[in-house]
Amino acid sequence: MNNNKEIISDNTGTLLMELGTEEIPARFLTNALNNLKSIAENVFRDNRLPHGEIKTYATPRRLVLIVEIEKRQVALEKEIWGPPVNAAFDQEGNPTKAAEAFAKAHGISIDELQRKEKGKGTYIVAVIKEEAKDASDVLPEVLKKIILTLNFPKNMRWGDGDLRFVRPIHWILAIYNNEKVSFEIEGIASNVMTRGHRFLSPASFEIKDPKSYIHLLKNNYVIVNHEERKKLIIEGANKLAAEVSGQVIWDEDLLEHVAFLVEYPVPVLGTFSPEHLVLPHELLVTVMKGHQKYFALEDSLKRLINNFIIISNTRSANADTVRKGAERVIRARFEDARFYFEEDSKTPLKNRVEALKNVVYHDRLGSLYDKTQRIASIASSICTHCCPERIDDVNTAALLSKTDLITGVVREFPELQGIIGSYYASKEGYNESVSKALREQYLPSHTGDLLPVTDIGAIVSLSDKLDNIASFFTLGLSPTGSEDPFALRRQSHGIILIAIEKGYDLSLENMLDIALKPYEIKEKSELMNSLSTFFEQRIDYILQSQGYPADTVAAVMPFVWTTPLHRIKERIKALINFKDDPDFNSLLLSIKRINNIAPKFVPAPVKKDLFVQEEERLLYKDFESVRDEINYQLEIFNYINALKTIKILRDSINNFFEKVLVMDKSEEIRMNRLAIIKEIQTLIMRIADFSKIT
Repeated sequence: MNNNKEIISDNTGTLLMELGTEEIPARFLTNALNNLKSIAENVFRDNRLPHGEIKTYATPRRLVLIVEIEKRQVALEKEIWGPPVNAAFDQEGNPTKAAEAFAKAHGISIDELQRKEKGKGTYIVAVIKEEAKDASDVLPEVLKKIILTLNFPKNMRWGDGDLRFVRPIHWILAIYNNEKVSFEIEGIASNVMTRGHRFLSPASFEIKDPKSYIHLLKNNYVIVNHEERKKLIIEGANKLAAEVSGQVIWDEDLLEHVAFLVEYPVPVLGTFSPEHLVLPHELLVTVMKGHQKYFALEDSLKRLINNFIIISNTRSANADTVRKGAERVIRARFEDARFYFEEDSKTPLKNRVEALKNVVYHDRLGSLYDKTQRIASIASSICTHCCPERIDDVNTAALLSKTDLITGVVREFPELQGIIGSYYASKEGYNESVSKALREQYLPSHTGDLLPVTDIGAIVSLSDKLDNIASFFTLGLSPTGSEDPFALRRQSHGIILIAIEKGYDLSLENMLDIALKPYEIKEKSELMNSLSTFFEQRIDYILQSQGYPADTVAAVMPFVWTTPLHRIKERIKALINFKDDPDFNSLLLSIKRINNIAPKFVPAPVKKDLFVQEEERLLYKDFESVRDEINYQLEIFNYINALKTIKILRDSINNFFEKVLVMDKSEEIRMNRLAIIKEIQTLIMRIADFSKIT
């Protein structure tokens, strides 16, 4: 039965369910829409109710489900296989306890049990039949099940009832085929009545036909579809912004959030004093977005202007009242922000370093001061390898990197960490490289985020993330399953992406070794193995998500721990290009022949005086002729030339296997031939693990 097909026929009816509540937090509603749909699909399937597309809607005061459902269930007939007949009945044909228990479990009598052949045995079978019922007869329990299965990050109880739900339920609208679906939850009986906007149209009114539901609610100042609310917000806000020659700074998260804050969105243009524009752009936008859920505006040159957009939940006739209230509130918020900013500016960042000793980073890892010292040490080592000429700026940026965490602005607006430090550093006369590094130290903060542009920012960011991973792995606090409380997976992604993008010639092994220096570790090799496995999983995911073939990525995985990561991408690209070589497939077959017989152990060195056949002499001669060249090409990272050079061995490998019996009766000759193969395999493995390539 395909429950998800679109059904339009005389055998269907429209089901409308609306759950009216107190205002549900906007942050819960995106998931609530998805959960409502998923739960409904499962419950309809379990109750054998074929249906069309399930549409779910949400406003702060209601969750809505609309779907076409067939008027009758699908009849059920299923076979449940039980124990073998000889276990279900004794030699006289009397049922055993096994048969009695099986029949009882499935609600049928012993006489109704059937016998059926399967394989070489005969088994008892319970054939369960359930007649199809009218949808209207089963929908009361179906809708109760859907409602009671809904769950939220936080639920509550109210009154004297036992029901736990996100907010108190005020009404339940349930209609199928233009008839009420009758049921009750915690004393709240379903009916055919709904309510409009809480303030603009609070009276209840009847829904006689589900097809008129959305239109009637719109007439009562409720836009049920949140995508339509978003569209109205965008259109109205853009129009208002144009009136002041501005552009809305659109933020998808804020737009989604605001659309779930209101039932009847009306954008209103507000203004604030131009004197506040002297504050950092990000600080003003954060105040507007984070505290007030307002949209900021900018001019054509991307400069913030002293206007903003409020999304009200009332008629446009009330815009003046909304505007005055919003302007009064934003003025107070901006004054608070200015106070914090000006107070912070009185204490230079370098004078805050010592105060970091008073802030615990982690009870087993010391203070923020200790954390900063570790970052500075790692950054200094990386910089010495990668760009020693920037060492002074790197040290300065690293030591200042966490000082803005104890400023008033960041305590009030934690999302501005690093950004505010960058502004303070600029005001205090630090060069642009240092101030940018303070801003870039947390990049990338999420999937798809920007990477640090400057070397100083990249090195400080790497050092911070490396210290986090090294520290928590040392404490045994590595991610497990879905648990990653310190976001180490995200930080490992950042390390990998930065290392690839910046092209630093340091391997992960080098960098983690530097990061682990402050710690006394008894089983360092075991810890490094854990870190290697952890990073390999992340690298495999990142490279495949960037579109590189899985087999090619697998072929270079042996090198990701000990080779600079940007070289890994070069190696992958060389392999991809080499796959287009007309000789590639035949070479691959030759290499597979080597891999199939190469011993796991390392034999004694090859002895030329034990060569018996010309083919083994020629193979080893060809091997010696390419060995130094391949090693040289790998040293200069010319992977494509190394791959082309290995082709020279193809014919001699094939001739060797066709004419030479490797497993000779003489152990000395046999081991010598295996030694040839092992040396060739070892050389080839320096380029790639060709056994992974398909």
